[in-house]
Amino acid sequence: MRHLRALLALSEELNFTRAAERLHLTQQALSGQIRQLEERVGAQLVKRDTRRVELTRAGQALCEEARPLLASAEKAIAVARAAGDDTVRLTVGYIAPLTRRLVAPALERFSSAHPEVELRIHFASFLDPLAGLRGGAADVAFLYGEFEHEGIELRPLSSEARGVALAATHPLAANPVVSIEDFVREPLIEVPTRDRVWRDFWTAAEYRGGKPADIGATVQTLDGLIEAVGAELGVALTVAPAVEALGAVAGVVFRPVPGLSPLDLWVARGERDDRAEVLAFMDAAGTASRTS
Repeated sequence: MRHLRALLALSEELNFTRAAERLHLTQQALSGQIRQLEERVGAQLVKRDTRRVELTRAGQALCEEARPLLASAEKAIAVARAAGDDTVRLTVGYIAPLTRRLVAPALERFSSAHPEVELRIHFASFLDPLAGLRGGAADVAFLYGEFEHEGIELRPLSSEARGVALAATHPLAANPVVSIEDFVREPLIEVPTRDRVWRDFWTAAEYRGGKPADIGATVQTLDGLIEAVGAELGVALTVAPAVEALGAVAGVVFRPVPGLSPLDLWVARGERDDRAEVLAFMDAAGTASRTS
């Protein structure tokens, strides 16, 4: 399992330095684990030179099999842990504290119907689009946007229009709306997530003609993003509630960008996690979204 996790991390990062940091290993230790895995499999899994790292066909095939295998192992541990404890616990993950206003009705509905289940909250990193669901930190999660979700069941809850966060002093802030063409000319505040689908969604990559965005600053928190926008280091795609909650102090305003796809909110679980409390929470979240 340890060797498979190393290969998966490397497949997502395609960089030994970043993958080693993610796994809290030295580069030498990570390289050793990859070599040991190649010896066990009997095939080269990774091609590497001074310029790039890429998986071989064998490496890609092994990654496809390893993802559900590791997910099943994590589920087995969770089930065994639950079986050894009379208390039923459910951890709900979501990314930013701002999401609380959206998830509160679901939490309240589930708790009223299932007082025997102890609810816990996992405040996930801004860099983790799956809010702890993939690694087992959360049993269910509230997610938003577009992201890689192999092995994850998504149920839609609601949608919000996306737009751009601008410094109040920015020339585009004088307009009631901002065009996509004007938006893509501006430098962006980058959130350096490993998920390519998530990154493309928040940079509006489909409107850039294959050209990378100009990055004005890099941040790892929502507060940092708003502060960077207010400091006129760049602009950022977001939704109005984020700016309404945090933007006033930083001097940031929200302007709609017509034509952008909306921000979809989801409740999610691992596809193979059929525990009764998990399924009940998924239902409660769906009901709460329809009645709120």
